[in-house]
Amino acid sequence: MEACAVTPDYFRAMNIPLLRGRYFDDRDNRSFLAGRDLSKLNEGEKTLAGINVIIVDEEFARHYWPNEDAVGKRIRLGSDNSAPQLTVVGVVGRVKMEGLSQDSHRVQGYFAYAQLPPSGMTVIIKAVGDPNVLLASAREQVKAVDTDQPIYNIRSMNEIRAESVAPERLNLTLLSIFAGIALVLAIVGIYGVMSYSVTQRTHEIGIRMAIGAQPRDVFSMVMRQGMILALISVAFGLVGAFGLTRLMATMLFDIKPTDPATFAFIAILLTGVALLACYIPGRRATKVDPVVSLRYE
Repeated sequence: MEACAVTPDYFRAMNIPLLRGRYFDDRDNRSFLAGRDLSKLNEGEKTLAGINVIIVDEEFARHYWPNEDAVGKRIRLGSDNSAPQLTVVGVVGRVKMEGLSQDSHRVQGYFAYAQLPPSGMTVIIKAVGDPNVLLASAREQVKAVDTDQPIYNIRSMNEIRAESVAPERLNLTLLSIFAGIALVLAIVGIYGVMSYSVTQRTHEIGIRMAIGAQPRDVFSMVMRQGMILALISVAFGLVGAFGLTRLMATMLFDIKPTDPATFAFIAILLTGVALLACYIPGRRATKVDPVVSLRYE
């Protein structure tokens, strides 16, 4: 289980939605230990004895209590019968604690900071506007409590998020550049092939026009033949992309590797590019002079 100790306002500051139950509040402290004899417990056991509530994520609730309301359920913190029992007081949305591209697939639980205070802590400040403006004020507030308390690793959430996806962003940037180059080469290639085809068939086109073919018929013929080749190429490309997108799964967020909308958009885009690349040679074919083309042979 991924677990951390948080204060009552942590979830609001991090915009983690409350799905059922409640957040922690001031009642979630160690006051319930008053009058209990803890002399026979070691330090670790004393610490754990002060926990009686927990907030779990939706995956925790789905895994252990499918089709049930997890709020009010009790779990034992350990396999020993003497281990403390915790009451689930809330269910919150799942978060990726290690990074946007990483998911441990483990359930998540949150303890009340007042019941399980760790040796160190991370302070999260939710600000309106530029968060860097609050840095000086935050440092002064900490110094007012403890002048010897070190403050380090101050970062905004945007910086943390950017660092988390930096490798994926670099890979996708390079991939986008190469994809753009490939698209340009595809356009030039289609245009070159169609232009060369029209040049090679100048005599044929002249004969067709000499025996009565209209410019629109010639244009339709060139466009039809070019688009047939383009559509066959797009079909093969989609099949290849469908197989290779599995390798990009770790670079995508909230998008499936086989997202139908993306595949449809790319297919339409490439078809439009092919249509444009065939248009110019097609228009040029309609201007072939039958007399000149026949004399050429």
